[in-house]
Amino acid sequence: MIGAPAMAATEWVVVDENSRLGFEATQQGGAFEGRFESFDADLRFSADDLAGSGFDVRVRTGSVETGSSQRDSALPGADWFNVDAFPDATYVAEDIRATADGYEAVGTLTIRDNTHPVTLPFQWETDGDQARMEGSVAIDRTRFGVGQGDWSDPSVAGHEVRVVVDLTLSKTQ
Repeated sequence: MIGAPAMAATEWVVVDENSRLGFEATQQGGAFEGRFESFDADLRFSADDLAGSGFDVRVRTGSVETGSSQRDSALPGADWFNVDAFPDATYVAEDIRATADGYEAVGTLTIRDNTHPVTLPFQWETDGDQARMEGSVAIDRTRFGVGQGDWSDPSVAGHEVRVVVDLTLSKTQ
């Protein structure tokens, strides 16, 4: 008996105007949200081919937007993302797993040339040629060298930052 061919993971492109790659953080005890206006994502995903699924995301950290001009001008600087030396952050995940609550991407996050493992839990819903991916994960920004000098004090800027992914996707043609 000849088996059915394996389903290949589908390649997806981000629909920019309906997508958000952002974060939630605190400054002097007050919560704020931010987003990155410029990023590229190579996403391969199929629930029927998790072994062939994977994510490769490149974020231009200088595109950060928080709604505060003072914060927005500080974040690209040397104490924070240091975009002159490290213009991009990357997340690469080649291990996608099903969980009881959806999926998780096991990968590595690199910011300021500091690379650490990060597992991103996420939900994925497909509707024809469109999909939606939502997930979030907390990271310690100081492990990546983000927020140095006076900013390393957690009472000034919280160490925990929640990365938030809310992407609308379309199948590549």
